[in-house]
Amino acid sequence: MLSLVHSNDSIKPRSEIPLLETSDLTKTYSIGGGMFYEPLQLQAVSGVSIRVEKGRTLGIVGESGCGKSTLSRMLAGLTPPTSGSILLDGCDVTGLPNAERKRVLRDVQMVFQSPYSSLNPRMRVAEIVREPLDVHMRSLSKKERDERALSILNRVGISREMARRYPHQLSGGQQQRVGIARALVSEVRLVICDEPVSALDVSVQAQVINLLRELQRSLGVAYIFVSHDLAVVANISDDIAVMYLGKVVEYGRAEDVLQRPRHPYTQALVDSANIPDPVLEKSRKPRILTGEIPRPTDPPSGCRFRTRCWMAQDRCAVEVPALVRRGNSPQAVACHFA
Repeated sequence: MLSLVHSNDSIKPRSEIPLLETSDLTKTYSIGGGMFYEPLQLQAVSGVSIRVEKGRTLGIVGESGCGKSTLSRMLAGLTPPTSGSILLDGCDVTGLPNAERKRVLRDVQMVFQSPYSSLNPRMRVAEIVREPLDVHMRSLSKKERDERALSILNRVGISREMARRYPHQLSGGQQQRVGIARALVSEVRLVICDEPVSALDVSVQAQVINLLRELQRSLGVAYIFVSHDLAVVANISDDIAVMYLGKVVEYGRAEDVLQRPRHPYTQALVDSANIPDPVLEKSRKPRILTGEIPRPTDPPSGCRFRTRCWMAQDRCAVEVPALVRRGNSPQAVACHFA
């Protein structure tokens, strides 16, 4: 079990213009519908505003169904947003023509949750990693593209002999290393990691996390790291956004969110992480959430967390809490009473 401790050695400086910034990003899906009834509206992401600094890691955490994977796919250009803006180096990519948007978003790549299903089973490892260069860097000779692919594979721990294999001949951890190499081979600036270690054994998870941190230090790449596991996010993130039912409910520096959580949902997430000390683990009394997660097609009025919150009052049912810094809190919290 990875400990719930933010492990970056130092706080990296924030840049004036973030690498990526979103404003009120929303994604709504229409479900069902027919001749006699209207389709249901599912708001998977609702008014999310985040920013990713150059060379830093933003962790996005929340339970299954909170919208974090939909958000990551929008940021990678795989899913168009319903409304809102995505700025990459100050340029609003949502308003660009399709061809121009694809060109700009070449600087953003993605590492997927399932390493095997994201790799072409009919291609050898070296060919899979070289493919982004074949598409976007045709000015390089084939020999140069081959050498660059083999070089990044070597950096992630895949030998030349393994590079000649097919994905099914590798372990899960090796397959994910290939996915990381493919994302980084074209010298991108932002990699979105969508649950990249959830399908791996715990010991392999630690190896992949350490690899990502080492590559960030050497290449200066920024990460968005998406996970439902707060302990995993804690080991790589500089900043953390906590999502619940499509909304960000707490947002700030990792050490502030983890050590002094303000939102009740964040407090419950922190309490749910195991402590690697049997005496402390046995003596503590974690908060346990009650009730079911509301249907995303029919979220509660006001604060979406109020039906499971021990701090809820009448105001929570009628007024949506804004994500703002309250009192002396260094992080932003979407709660009237935090």
